[in-house]
Amino acid sequence: MTSSDEINFLQPGISEIRKSIKGIDDSYNNEWDILAELLQNSVDAVRLKYNESEDEEYKGIINIYINSEKNMISIEDNGIGIGPKELPNLLKPFSSGKEIEPKTVGEKGVGLTFALFSSNQFEIKTGNKDGSRTAVVKDALNWKGGVDNKNLTMSVDDSDEKVNGTIITLSYMKDLEIFDLSNEQMKYLIRTKTAIGNTEKIWKDDIDITVNYEFIDNQYICHKDELPFEYFNIIDKVSANEKISLEEFYEYSNDAMRSDRDKRTVLKDKIVYKKDTLKHSGNRLINYIAYFIPSRNAWETLNVTFGLLPQDIDDESLNDHLEKYYYARLDSGIYTAVKGMPTGIGLNHPSTGNAGYWPNMFILFQDDKLSFDIGRKSIHGSQQNILKKHAKNIFNEFTKVMSRYGARSFSSEEGNWDRDNIFESVNAMRMLDKNFKKNTVFEKIPNKQEAQVSAMFYEQIGRGKIKGLTLYTTGYKGKYDLYGRIKNKGNVVIEFKSELRNIHKDFSDEQKLFDEIDCIVCWDVTEADKDKFHELGVSITKIKTSNRFSSTTETLPNATHKLELSGFTKPIYVIDMKIILNELATYKKTRRISAIF
Repeated sequence: MTSSDEINFLQPGISEIRKSIKGIDDSYNNEWDILAELLQNSVDAVRLKYNESEDEEYKGIINIYINSEKNMISIEDNGIGIGPKELPNLLKPFSSGKEIEPKTVGEKGVGLTFALFSSNQFEIKTGNKDGSRTAVVKDALNWKGGVDNKNLTMSVDDSDEKVNGTIITLSYMKDLEIFDLSNEQMKYLIRTKTAIGNTEKIWKDDIDITVNYEFIDNQYICHKDELPFEYFNIIDKVSANEKISLEEFYEYSNDAMRSDRDKRTVLKDKIVYKKDTLKHSGNRLINYIAYFIPSRNAWETLNVTFGLLPQDIDDESLNDHLEKYYYARLDSGIYTAVKGMPTGIGLNHPSTGNAGYWPNMFILFQDDKLSFDIGRKSIHGSQQNILKKHAKNIFNEFTKVMSRYGARSFSSEEGNWDRDNIFESVNAMRMLDKNFKKNTVFEKIPNKQEAQVSAMFYEQIGRGKIKGLTLYTTGYKGKYDLYGRIKNKGNVVIEFKSELRNIHKDFSDEQKLFDEIDCIVCWDVTEADKDKFHELGVSITKIKTSNRFSSTTETLPNATHKLELSGFTKPIYVIDMKIILNELATYKKTRRISAIF
């Protein structure tokens, strides 16, 4: 007779637990996620205390302490707290201390697990009417990265100190980029990427919470402040003469005596905004605030004004700063919030006409029906589609006004243009090579003048020197410069740039996409262009041909270079107009010499 043992086959081993915890970590990828999770829990706890408290004098308080010198974060609240019996179980991975509650956002247990394993000293003091307890876990961050089978232990003590609420302190954390933020950047981050930035107050009254803030920055300077429990809404920050709502503009425009010039004047240099609530199917309410800034340079002006960008920064340092601290500055985009909490999740803008205006546009949706993964990286696809549909309608409403009355540069000072000074500058511009003169009517090099590059291109088509292209139309739907067809090959999309590298800004802003463009026409592909594209992982190859003007056609007529991006099967062809003019001159000279012999 054989013997058998009964085992608990559902009990995971150390390696499985470690792997699962790393999986939770991998689901988070933002610099601010630890702050967002801890502050979300505190705001939820205070909201629940407001609902449950019979004390009419109760006032929610949250204390934030961040020490960049010591890599330390501490968050304290006077919310509902955690009962002594609940605490040990709540700190286990995959536990949740939240029942289904319409006013709260996430799952406390998952967020605490993420926070616990982000530091080497985790301490939580918490309590309610049932008593208080303190729990400490040491070396969790090191344990998570280990490979042995050593257990991770927690010390739990009943506290003699009466605690009403929760204090969580993370010490000896790993280096985080947020510890390098300036004071203004840190406050902005807290008010736009965490639950302290209460979005409910944009559209209606809501509970108030006193938020005490203390931050020791990486220069060891201590900053103390009381933060508003509300979203950092730029519309509340600018003066009355720097903004106008769409409704105000419509009311102004309805006066039959208003000319187009009057309408342009009232919009000039102003942020145009709108707040509203949309009704989706099934009585689903989606709140939004949207605004359109007067120029792309206005983002830099606003960021400098509010201390989110250093003053007098050179271009190279500016680009590095913008790339590193992209999450701690004002910028365009489509963003989301749920139940008063900004998620930090952005959406790619939908396909629209006038796509060049998206860098001027900001939209924040608050949709309490939104659901997202535990790391708050993305929103489910079907819900994205709903918001993108509404974003498209909002964008179209703004651009219908801005493309007519606010898009072009407009000056109320008619006499500022000095004709003599302008022509003095023009005459000082560099001359084209004298060998080019028989092949173009232009005398000057197109110095950062995209319009001249396009004019030179059309000129050579008109002269019959660039062949094989049939042109349809220019600027259709405001996205790309030229639409045409290559003989026997199909349709083409063509862009004009004074300098080839200027296209990278369009790619970065996602105004224009690599796989949608067939050809870029520019002036003089330089080493600076090659260096810029090398940074972007794009190679530039010069096309070698024995006779560009022979009957043998390239994939794209008269192409001089190819841009190739790894993973894309289709390159973008480049027509360098300087090479075209040079080879025309060389070709004519060669023909004259051949005729002599």
